[in-house]
Amino acid sequence: MKKIITVLVSFFLCFFSIQVVYARGAKETSQVVHIVAPNGGPGIAISKLATDTAMIGKTSITYEVVDGSDLLQSKILSNEADLAIVPTNLASILYAKTADITYLATVVWGNLYCISTDSNIKTMQDIKGKTIYSFGRGLTPDITVREVFTKNGIDIEKDVKIEYLPSVQDIASVILSGKANIAIIAEPVLSQIVTKKSDAHIICNIQEEWKHLFGESYPQAGLIVRNSFLKQNGQFIKTFLEKLKSSITWINDNPAQAAEYASKIMNLPPVPVVQKAIPGLTISFASARESKQALEKYFTVLSQTDIKFIGGKLPAEDFYY
Repeated sequence: MKKIITVLVSFFLCFFSIQVVYARGAKETSQVVHIVAPNGGPGIAISKLATDTAMIGKTSITYEVVDGSDLLQSKILSNEADLAIVPTNLASILYAKTADITYLATVVWGNLYCISTDSNIKTMQDIKGKTIYSFGRGLTPDITVREVFTKNGIDIEKDVKIEYLPSVQDIASVILSGKANIAIIAEPVLSQIVTKKSDAHIICNIQEEWKHLFGESYPQAGLIVRNSFLKQNGQFIKTFLEKLKSSITWINDNPAQAAEYASKIMNLPPVPVVQKAIPGLTISFASARESKQALEKYFTVLSQTDIKFIGGKLPAEDFYY
């Protein structure tokens, strides 16, 4: 009887030990974090990380670049994405919808330019009485451009005629074909045009004009995180932000290599064109607190056109990390 009891005790002790080891092992199993960004400047901003940072500690990271804000938004709202780089006004809208969003950092500070292929058109005042081709009627890039034009004494309704086309690529087509000679364009398509058409030149750097008007450029895209993820992964977020900041510095210092990395994770113009475009994409890291004032100014301008562009009101203090 003693032998039977001893065997049973030994069995249960052994079984309990196995369960403890298994539980510890399960706890140490790496979690997977999914990060999403739209094609273009935001995708380029994470291109180095996507190439060489698959792990932080025991946390695995996957990266995805998507086309279109609708798909981007759906991945956030469905919890498919833990972190995402989004247009800043979309961050405000998502915050208003769910209250489960924290803004971590701004990474893209505008990439819009007014260009011409007419050598006689050199300044913004020279575009009066002319037709300008643009894209995104009534959307945030359009509002940004209109604000800059208006503040520079150009009456959008009287001084110029704006013809809207469906996309930036459509703008490139009419410029390259010679059907248009003034347009609003975005990088990296601008570099694509300049490479093929040497007479194309910048009339107005929208970012520089915005900076002149408001003290700093407009925060176009930023990194957000779901609060539920942030609460459980505070140290990961701090480390990731440090790595993102240093990788963005590297991208600006190494545009040729960065262009190669970016071309591997998204559909872009040829590598030499992307390399040429990187300085004009104004990819730069600023924490949520560092960019708070710029964000509030930008949101205020958007809200004056339609408050829906920022989700109904300016985000509260807890929006900012």
